[in-house]
Amino acid sequence: MNDIYSLYQINGFVRQVVEERMNELFRVQAEISEIRISQKGACFLELVDRESEGEGKICAKARAVIMRQVFPLIRMQFEQTTGQPLAAGIKVLMEVTVSFDECYGYSLVIHDIDPAYTMGEMALHRKRILERLEKEGVLDMNRSLEIPVLIQRIAIVSSPTAAGYEDFCRQLEENEWGFRFDYRLFPATMQGEETEKSVIAALDSIASQMEEWDVVVIIRGGGAVSDLNSFDSYALANNCAQFPLPVFTGIGHERDSSVLDEVAALHFKTPTAVAAFLIDHMRQQADRIQYLYDSLQEAALRKMEEKRDRLKRLSRALETIGPSFLPQRNALLQRLSESIFTAAKHRTDLEQLKMDNRSHYLQQCVEKVLNNRKQQLELLSVAIDKNNPLRILQLGYSLTRCNGHLLTDIEGIQPGDVLETQLFKGRLKSRVEDVDASS
Repeated sequence: MNDIYSLYQINGFVRQVVEERMNELFRVQAEISEIRISQKGACFLELVDRESEGEGKICAKARAVIMRQVFPLIRMQFEQTTGQPLAAGIKVLMEVTVSFDECYGYSLVIHDIDPAYTMGEMALHRKRILERLEKEGVLDMNRSLEIPVLIQRIAIVSSPTAAGYEDFCRQLEENEWGFRFDYRLFPATMQGEETEKSVIAALDSIASQMEEWDVVVIIRGGGAVSDLNSFDSYALANNCAQFPLPVFTGIGHERDSSVLDEVAALHFKTPTAVAAFLIDHMRQQADRIQYLYDSLQEAALRKMEEKRDRLKRLSRALETIGPSFLPQRNALLQRLSESIFTAAKHRTDLEQLKMDNRSHYLQQCVEKVLNNRKQQLELLSVAIDKNNPLRILQLGYSLTRCNGHLLTDIEGIQPGDVLETQLFKGRLKSRVEDVDASS
């Protein structure tokens, strides 16, 4: 316990244990987080393992190396099989041995990489994204949009320097039928880490003026499969799936479809294939319009011919029956005229009689009402005269007031109060000497 060891000695013990106990080949699966090729040809990698799929927390790290003697072969086999180079962000299945160096510590020496495993992981990654979009109910939203009958206004998402964009525009401009297309480029980065963010930004710009466009076309020319991995993005696919205009893709690859292709309304292998569809769609609609025009013209001519034949038949019939038809019609018109005149006169006399009867009845009603009102006025006059205060006073009655108030009893009268008494003829004043309430 009192022995003292140098760090080199301790690391040497570890190396010895590793060499003795871990001297076999191990099959290890991990994700490449960093990769660097030295000037001498060796490949140095940083490997990570995550707690869960996707962006899970890193639970393990290790350095790894592919020696320069075997790296060219491993790289060639991997690229030929998967169609992409070894790069950060992909998962690999490796055959490794464990190495420990006193100075550089623990690392893995990679002897082989299974490209089939990586292809399976890429397919599984796409599958997980599509399942997530389906679970969220947006997978088929853009595909369910109705394709416009006429597609002339096209919003293009592409790189302005891409050969695929130039081919697309040239094919539209030089179509043999002379169809005119109105298109505008919304520039975006179409490969690398900025692809997702750049394409979504372009789609947002189009959405802000969507009434100006019929469809959206996302195109880029061919390239390495690794350049197309950005189109297997959940965020980009989700944005495209919910986009309010039909989205056409022509990403420029001939093998597998990207996730973006799977959610787009229509997808094509190349930009020129998209242009060919747009031209052919326009041609079909032009043929349909021409067919409708020809059908309408034919129907109009046929209808005009039918009407012309009918007019000829009517004209001949009129020439045949004309001499006898007109006198008969004139006699009928004369009888109808006399009948109308007689009926009108009878109706007028009847209405005049009704009016006279109503006038006489109205006069009787008015007289009756006036007599009733006259009798009511006479009765009211008698009642008013009977209750006239002056007539009551004429009978010997009088009105007595105290301080302007009419008296009906002696309540409130005090000795000394001045009373004013009104008779039928004249007034008199008196002073109260005594108030006796007993009577």
